[in-house]
Amino acid sequence: MKRGYYVLIGGAALLVAGIAITIIWALPIAEQFQREATALQGASLGAGQSRNLSLDVTDTSKPISVIVNSKEQGVTLEAVLIAPDGKTAINSTFAENTVLGANPKVPGTYKLTVSNKGQTPTSIDVVFGRLPGVEQNNKVDLGTFGGVLAGAGVIIAGIIVMIAGTAILIIDRRRV
Repeated sequence: MKRGYYVLIGGAALLVAGIAITIIWALPIAEQFQREATALQGASLGAGQSRNLSLDVTDTSKPISVIVNSKEQGVTLEAVLIAPDGKTAINSTFAENTVLGANPKVPGTYKLTVSNKGQTPTSIDVVFGRLPGVEQNNKVDLGTFGGVLAGAGVIIAGIIVMIAGTAILIIDRRRV
């Protein structure tokens, strides 16, 4: 067997290993997201209308994140997060896509209301909850994604080795 084939096989093995590493590390992140966050996707929001989401919080050591994306730019939206004790944790008015955060003080059900304060109807995407890798003060812990990034690196290495193997095959074929 020509040496190019060995390099191709090695590259394919790296590619498969990288995919496996990525899946093994990404599944727990996806499961945590499913368990600790809720999403609203493509919800219509007419002028003056509101949408509500709720989240049960038992562990108050991790922050709650709110991500709001409006399909129509310039529409004035308002996000209000009410804690279980009735206090307002977030009260923000904005006209652009935004990311907000709050540190829960008491366990219980937190209620988020996103309202269209403008005159133009829009569609919104909202992610509300605990996002994997987001720590206190909304700092991102890249260590959470270390295995996924390592897997992506191994995938890229596998692709590069496969390209090199193909080049070696072409060079060896010309020598014959």
